[in-house]
Amino acid sequence: HSNKVAQRHHLSIIMDHSPRFNILSAEERVFYLKIREWRDAKLMSICGFLKQHHVTPDIVTYIGFLMMIPFVYFFSFNPWIALIFLLINVFLDSLDGALARLQGVPSIKGEMLDTSIDYLSFFTVFLTFMYHGLVSPFWGAVYLLNYVIMMCLLIFINALKLKLFVVIKSRLLVYLFFIIWLITGNNYFDPLLVLGIVYMMITNIFLFHRLRC
Repeated sequence: HSNKVAQRHHLSIIMDHSPRFNILSAEERVFYLKIREWRDAKLMSICGFLKQHHVTPDIVTYIGFLMMIPFVYFFSFNPWIALIFLLINVFLDSLDGALARLQGVPSIKGEMLDTSIDYLSFFTVFLTFMYHGLVSPFWGAVYLLNYVIMMCLLIFINALKLKLFVVIKSRLLVYLFFIIWLITGNNYFDPLLVLGIVYMMITNIFLFHRLRC
């Protein structure tokens, strides 16, 4: 058992120093790895079961994205059921990486797929909010534009191995405000989006300056 743990730890170190589809600063990476180690330990039994039945991390990733179909369908008449599928999506997003590390098959290709599916899922959720009037179309469009620009700049800066400062990503905050809306009936999305837009516009200016320099 100790040998397997050591092998997984060694593989994790190798992957953490390899080129990757990364949006985290060095400080964020340290915190993320601590959370990931705790999360992987909690998911070990589930990952072991999936590995035994030859379920690959890519399959888990695709199933997570398929949860967006019932999310969109149920949102129009029962947002609470839609929330269940959103939570499954978030859970599977954590599970696929843990499974890849347990199976010893983490790769840049798999990480790119995982990251792409994550943001496709987020955009699907966000556009659903916009369609049903939970989010203002204007502020929603401006928010998404700045979000995409920020993600692209973070990826480019990390690919060039430039020093990066801590940047707040608001994806999970959007999900949290959705839950608050479900529980209380109060819609705080537009104030959140305005604050997020101001923050991302300022952040994008600094990121672009870092990239240009």
